[in-house]
Amino acid sequence: MVALVSVITGLVAGIGSAALGQTPLAAAASGGAVLAFTYGAGMTAAAHVSKRQQ
Repeated sequence: MVALVSVITGLVAGIGSAALGQTPLAAAASGGAVLAFTYGAGMTAAAHVSKRQQ
């Protein structure tokens, strides 16, 4: 679930950046950065919740 949400968020960020006028390479980099951040934050939250339930 976390991976799916992060991929969708990264795609939306990349497409949005391109729509706002960034070059395609910069838009792809922005989308990749958002994807990596979202995935890391989501996995950290999932680990925290899992740890709290034990």
